[in-house]
Amino acid sequence: MFRLSWAITLGFTIAMLVGILIVTRDLSISNEIFKDGVAQARTVDQTTDEALDGAAQLPPANEAIHQGMPQVVGVIDSLTRADVTLGSLGEQLQALSTALQSADAPLQGIVAAGQSATEQANAAATPAESVAGTLVEADAKARALGPLLDQTLALSQTIDSKLRISLLLPVIGN
Repeated sequence: MFRLSWAITLGFTIAMLVGILIVTRDLSISNEIFKDGVAQARTVDQTTDEALDGAAQLPPANEAIHQGMPQVVGVIDSLTRADVTLGSLGEQLQALSTALQSADAPLQGIVAAGQSATEQANAAATPAESVAGTLVEADAKARALGPLLDQTLALSQTIDSKLRISLLLPVIGN
């Protein structure tokens, strides 16, 4: 019986040592898993800090956009007015071109009549009258173009100044 109790004690001792070894191994694995979890938590914490820093920069960028918006709208408005003015100027130039083209043929008639004999001088009176009327119309149209050209110059100076202001705004993003 004494041997049997030693055998049982020895069996329990071996079983206990094996259990302790298993628990120690499991604790080692759990410790490694915990260390890995801590490292990942640090990475998440650092990423969260970077995201919060980026989010803190959004209000100034948004404010800069809001401050720059009136200049952008002003430039667009100036460009729209310049487009209308240039359209009107184009129409006036087309009318002037038409007037000058219609004056071309009578001027050629005058030159031909001046080089010919006295009979052709009388024939040139009618085309000269037409040229004079056309030139008066062309003069009136040229005078109408003056204010439009002044307005175009003023608009281009406004656009230039607004573009210079918008170049001074901070660049946001990339």
